[in-house]
Amino acid sequence: MGASVGVGALVVGTSLLLVFALAVQTLDNRLDASLEAIDDAGDPLPSFRIDDTTLWEGAVLTININNNGSGYVDGTLVATGTGSGFSGTFTVDSAGGIETVTITSRGNYSSPPTITVDPSGQSGVSVTASLSSDIGNHIYGNLTNTGTVTLPLREVWLFLDGGTSQTPTNLGSAYTPSISSTNWYPGETIFLDWSEDGPTTYERISLTAGGMTAAHTLA
Repeated sequence: MGASVGVGALVVGTSLLLVFALAVQTLDNRLDASLEAIDDAGDPLPSFRIDDTTLWEGAVLTININNNGSGYVDGTLVATGTGSGFSGTFTVDSAGGIETVTITSRGNYSSPPTITVDPSGQSGVSVTASLSSDIGNHIYGNLTNTGTVTLPLREVWLFLDGGTSQTPTNLGSAYTPSISSTNWYPGETIFLDWSEDGPTTYERISLTAGGMTAAHTLA
């Protein structure tokens, strides 16, 4: 009888210790969560704005070298078509064939313009080069970090028309070619230079980071 009572008391005591340990662990978890919530509540929220944005639906996105020709020297490219604003340069190889092209201004055209070499300074051309172009959506804009939070560019996302017709695009994915940093610092204005060659036109651009969103109508 005495042994049974002793065993029962031991079982009850062990159970109470287990319940107590679980209760202490639960309190610790709740305390950690509460402290984390208080800590997060003290962090400042990001703040930013889209200063201006322009959509060019017929921007020259690429120049294709169909025949690089020969006898050229480094020079400039010109475009002929319905629209305006294109400019570009090219370099040549040892035979004077067009080797690389660089778009310095994309312009805006209703259909792909004809791209040719500016004849100024070209006197020894033996084989005429053949070039072609592709056009599509290109967005220019200025974005300013108006808050006190430094934002990693990889954590900032762009949407067009609220994301209904286009997937979000990461701002750090080489869409700010003049920015060598991976961060967007307080007070800094960065230039958006983004070829979004989508299937349709757009009316609105949105920028989101850290739970905050800014929007602007595309001009």
